[in-house]
Amino acid sequence: MSATYSLDGAICDGVATADYDPFFPTTPEDELDALAMCRICPAQVPCLAYAMETGQMFGIWGGKTQRQLRRLIRAHGGPPRRRVPPSHGNASKTHCAYGHPYDPANTYYTPTGERRCRACRRVRVARARRLARMVSGGER
Repeated sequence: MSATYSLDGAICDGVATADYDPFFPTTPEDELDALAMCRICPAQVPCLAYAMETGQMFGIWGGKTQRQLRRLIRAHGGPPRRRVPPSHGNASKTHCAYGHPYDPANTYYTPTGERRCRACRRVRVARARRLARMVSGGER
């Protein structure tokens, strides 16, 4: 169930441009600018509620940094689960490209709603860690 959020009077409305968006910071100064605007914004609470309900994992929302927001979302059960709609071409697939089953224990959904295989992710992460150790000189 989705709630309606009143963001009337939000200070951030119209602040972001193509060259400057402090709410998706690239420097510490941008982040400080965004947090300062959030501190005095009358829409801070509904903004944070919206971010929590929709699983916004990036950017400054409701006066919280990305790290704080991710912790809050995880503490409240994680981002909302988006399922592959029945009309999607991959909805009928029962296994990933490498043959692992798409079952509840082996399937996760990205914030954009894409279905992913946990077994394949474990292999990719292990491979990346092994490569990082080789590059840093820890393994030959």
